[in-house]
Amino acid sequence: MICAALAVEAELVARHFEQEAWGPGFDDLSGFVARAAIDGCRGIVSYGVAGGLGPDLRSGDIVVGSEIVGPNGSIPTDDVWSAWLLSAMPTAVYGPIAGIDFPISARDSRSELQRRSGALVVDMESHLIAQLAVANAMRFVALRVVIDAAGRNIPPTALACVSSDGDTSRWRLSRLLLGRPSDTLDVIKLSADWWLARKALLYCSEMLGASVRGIEL
Repeated sequence: MICAALAVEAELVARHFEQEAWGPGFDDLSGFVARAAIDGCRGIVSYGVAGGLGPDLRSGDIVVGSEIVGPNGSIPTDDVWSAWLLSAMPTAVYGPIAGIDFPISARDSRSELQRRSGALVVDMESHLIAQLAVANAMRFVALRVVIDAAGRNIPPTALACVSSDGDTSRWRLSRLLLGRPSDTLDVIKLSADWWLARKALLYCSEMLGASVRGIEL
């Protein structure tokens, strides 16, 4: 099972895998994962974008998680599957991923999170998916693409126009920039970051689609 939380992520991975929403018939994602485990699913991949924490990472860089450092402790990823991902994508880097429950954007906050966790990137889904994998005795790996480097400034204007599923309202963005024209350059930089991340996400999806049968179960 490949879990993608944002609609834009799901659209990319669905080019190589069958897409299915967990909603109908299940109260929450945990019920969906439990049913998948009963039906024979052996593991979960956390797939999507992440915010950079490591100073050497740039937009579009690929991270394979060695462990997920969440609010309730650390969960290691599967060594065999992680090694397979690193073999399939030799440019990927290997290291901890931080999991948080709320967005983080300020540079100082990211620096503090990196210092405390030692993580290379941060996202809001991998720690939850890892917990579900443990609860259902499933293998777990995390494959994340940096969307914005640690030093990138993310203005409130950029956050305010993005929906919960990751879609950006261009109309709302234009309206907000009229009120805060000083944010324009940062928004342009973020737009360029997204296209680099999107290209890397497509690459990850292609590698998963081409090689998934080679994973040792």
